[in-house]
Amino acid sequence: MLRVASQDDLSSFVKAKALSPTITNAPFSGVLLSAQAKAAETQAVAPSPDAAAVAALSAALSQFGISVPPALRITTGANGLALSGDNRNAKFQAMLQANPALETTLNGMIGQQDMARKNALKDVVRDFLGKSPSPGIEAFAADFLDEEANDTYSLSFNGASIGVDEMGAKGWQPVKDTKDFRADLLAAYTKYQVTHAVTVEKRKDEDDNEQNLSIKSKLAEALKKDEVAVS
Repeated sequence: MLRVASQDDLSSFVKAKALSPTITNAPFSGVLLSAQAKAAETQAVAPSPDAAAVAALSAALSQFGISVPPALRITTGANGLALSGDNRNAKFQAMLQANPALETTLNGMIGQQDMARKNALKDVVRDFLGKSPSPGIEAFAADFLDEEANDTYSLSFNGASIGVDEMGAKGWQPVKDTKDFRADLLAAYTKYQVTHAVTVEKRKDEDDNEQNLSIKSKLAEALKKDEVAVS
């Protein structure tokens, strides 16, 4: 005879089900949790891209009695890397001579940032120009490229991290990226508009077409997207 479950029976079953694990999925759940834990652990202990350079530089500096801090400012010049104006430079030069592979690594870091900077600048200007820029806009873009060109770099090392900087109007600063160039281009183009006495509604320079009227707003929109992506 089939027994019909009462309300009390159903309540007891629901409570028991909530407290007990799902047996059929237990093996898979265990494997999944284990994999997630290992992935999280791997991500937590994964070294940064510059970790090897930090370790190698720290060891080499220690061998030559170069203390950090104070932080090092490793500049580039005709004679290679140096600690300009730093009384630790003599020891630093000896360290570089004894560690040519390390010098190659440091120069490589600068080279990579230089290439990334140049590509970012070209991409921003290319997007700005579009498919059919006017001669006036092309001239403006050429001037912007000249103004933003930079080949003066240095490495900053505080004993725990290392980074590439560029020389800017206010001294050493992080190497510019796409977001920085978009902001600079927006500011430069706004100044260009004012200089040529134009507005978004009507341009007095007949050399520019309707496509150029929306450049400022497009740049501002791109900057907003960058800010959202960072946050």
